[in-house]
Formats: sequence, structure tokens, C-alpha cells
Amino acid sequence: MLFLLTLALLALSAVGGARAESAGMLRVGTYLDNKPWQFRDVDGRIVGFEVDMVDYIASHLGVRVEVAQMPFRELFGALEQNHIDIAMSSISVTSERRARFDFTQPYFDTTQAVVVLKTSRIRNLAGLAGKTVSVIPCTTSDLWVEVNKGRYRIGRVVPAVGLDEGLDNISSGKADAHIGDLPALLYRLLKRTDLAVVTRLPTDERYALMLAKGSPLTAKVDGLVSQMKQDGTLARIHEKWFGIPPESTSSVVRVTPRP
Repeated sequence: MLFLLTLALLALSAVGGARAESAGMLRVGTYLDNKPWQFRDVDGRIVGFEVDMVDYIASHLGVRVEVAQMPFRELFGALEQNHIDIAMSSISVTSERRARFDFTQPYFDTTQAVVVLKTSRIRNLAGLAGKTVSVIPCTTSDLWVEVNKGRYRIGRVVPAVGLDEGLDNISSGKADAHIGDLPALLYRLLKRTDLAVVTRLPTDERYALMLAKGSPLTAKVDGLVSQMKQDGTLARIHEKWFGIPPESTSSVVRVTPRP
């Protein structure tokens, strides 16, 4: 029965991807409170690093993009239920996720970090003892807290729908710290001068686009990620959103196999 169910899910994934292409549409699921990866600008347009990537992919596939907005934790079920073709939301590749989904090759190297009020006495991971920590559920930050809560004697854990809510949890006093991906934190803190990153976590992560297991789109989308690296498009996107060129050894420019 398990074998038959697996075959059925793979068949649905293949039909979904083929149907998306034949309909001239690429259904992309994302959570928009995720600067600089995807968000709405002052005019209400959906913009960001990964938005530019998916626009490039769609244009080369000859389809248009349809964005479905949802909380981060719902992206996984949406892919498995064939509601979307691609999930983009600065998604880190993990062994658990690879067992359930396809990933493109990584296109960004990252780590996690702890942010607090500048007036806080928290200056390292030991300072989290007895403190309330905010995280976005189902993220690798959430997983890190779950695994290390006892080691660092973390107190309560407060869920946040997105990064803005996580940072607001600190400023409102609902949490003493927020743990999240470093690039997004640094981007936000350009305008949140009351907050500061005090320490990085010992994690080594890479972002990739996530697709349904066995999707017929996986190889095509991954090939276009390679093309973006080779023709300099991804480096230009990096400089557009971060203001500096990527390092020559980073996943932004290095073509690598899919995980």
C-alpha cells in the first residue's frame, strides 16, 4: 500500500507540473513578509531577490507567474497537494525536506543569528538562559531552538507568523530575542535601529527552490538556475538587493549538482 501511495503521489506531481506548463502558468507559493527575498513594495507590487529569479525562470519557460501567498508552514502541504508548482521563501535544504521534496541546486549560502534590543544584556547564546525567544514555525530556526532549547536553557518560545512580527515581539516585550536567517535580519535592521544582531548560530545552510517530489519541472528549473549563474543574472540580482557583488566562491555564482 505504501508503495502504491508513493507511485500515486509521484504521478500527481508529474501531472501537476505538466498541467502548469500546458496552461502557460507557473504557480508559485510564498510568504511575502520576507525581505529582501519577496515582499510588496510601496506600490503593492511583489518584488524581491527570489521574485527576480522566478520571473527569469518563467520567461524562459514561456509561462506567466501566479503567486499564491500563504504562511511559511503551509508551503509544504501546498506542494504535496499540487496546489503550487514551486515554493520560494528562502527555504533551506535539509535532509528531512529532501526526503519529501525536490530541490534545485542551492543559490545562496546563509546562517542563522540572534537579534535583540540594543539595550539588552543578551550578548551570546548563553544569555538566552531563561529568556523568551521568538521564531517562525517550521523554519530551520524553529528546528534549531527545538534541538538546543535544553542546552542553552531557553525559556518560552513564541511563534511569529513572519519576520516583522518576530522583531515586533522584541520591541513590544513579548520576546527577549528573535532567531532567524542572518541575511533577512541584516536587511531589516537597516531600518530597525533599536535592534542588533548579537551572535551567529553555528549553522551552515543553503537556499534553494523547492518542488514536488518527482516534478517534471525540477530539471528544467534547475537548468535555468545554472544558466542564471553562468550568464551573470544571479550575480546582478545579488548586487541589486544587497548592494555588493557576491563572493566568487558563493552558491550565487558556483554551478553545483542538485542536493
